[in-house]
Amino acid sequence: MVEFEFLDETLDINSTPSYHLSVQASLDGLIFSILDTVRNKYIALKSYGLTEKHIADFDWFESIIQKDEFLLQQYKSVGLIYVGEKSTLVPDPLFKKESILDFTDVNMQIADNEEVHFNKIPRVDAWTIYPIPAKLISVFQKQFPNISFFHQSVPFINQLMLNQKNGENKPEVFINLFGSMFEMAVVESKNFKFYNCFPYKSVNDLLYFILNVFNQMKLPPDHTRLFLSGKITRQSSLYENLKRYIRKPDFRKPDSHFNYSYTFDSLPRHSNLNLLNLYPCV
Repeated sequence: MVEFEFLDETLDINSTPSYHLSVQASLDGLIFSILDTVRNKYIALKSYGLTEKHIADFDWFESIIQKDEFLLQQYKSVGLIYVGEKSTLVPDPLFKKESILDFTDVNMQIADNEEVHFNKIPRVDAWTIYPIPAKLISVFQKQFPNISFFHQSVPFINQLMLNQKNGENKPEVFINLFGSMFEMAVVESKNFKFYNCFPYKSVNDLLYFILNVFNQMKLPPDHTRLFLSGKITRQSSLYENLKRYIRKPDFRKPDSHFNYSYTFDSLPRHSNLNLLNLYPCV
C-alpha cells in the first residue's frame, strides 16, 4: 500500500544512471528517495506501508521492487538502511574484522537467518556492528548488485556530529522515532557520548527511556537541548509530555547542503532525515 508519493516534475526515469537511490527497510515498511547527483537535489520520495500480515515476510519487499517502476531501474549508487534494534558500537582501535563475532556474542543474539554487517562512522571514530536478515539482503542484491547496506545509526550519528562543528558546548540530545522503536544519542561539549535503540508501545515507554537516560547521564533538563526527528509532530502527545520535563524540545532540520523538491513540503521536514542523510555515507 502506497502511503505517500512525491515526485518532482524534473524527475526523468531515463536518467536514473546519474541518480542516487536511498532505501529504508523496516517493520514499518519501505521508503525510498531519489537524489539527482548533478543538481544535488532530492526529486522523489515514496513510502509503502507494511501491513501486519506481511511483517517479516521478505517476499513482500520483493513484490514492491517488482511492481514499482523506479525500483526496477539501475542507479549510479544505491544505499539501504536496515532499521533494527540490535547493534553495538565499537571504538576503531578495538575493531577487527576477524573478531566481529566476539562482539556479537557478548552484546547481542544473532539468529540463524541473519548476517552480521558492519559500517564505519568516521566522525566518531567507531564502527557499528549489526545483523540483517539474509533474505532481505538477497532480495535487494538481486535487483541492485552495487547496493551498500547500513544500520540506521550511521546516517543518524554521522549527520548530528557533522553539525557539531557549529554547535554549542552545552549537552544536546537527539531522538529519532520509528513506528515501534527509537534511537537516541547524546553529545556534550561537541563530543559523542551515547547511542542506543529502545522499543516502545506507548508514550509512557518513550518517556521512561528518555528520562532514564537524562537521569543516568546527569543531564540538566533546563540546560539540555533536545532535538527530535522521525515519526513525531508538535501535535504528538510525546511532544506535549516532553515539554513538561525538558525546557527546549525542538525539531531537527534537513541538511542545507542538499536541495529538496517543493513536493516534499507536504511532510514535516524532520520526518525522514536518516533516509535523506544517507548519501554522504555511501
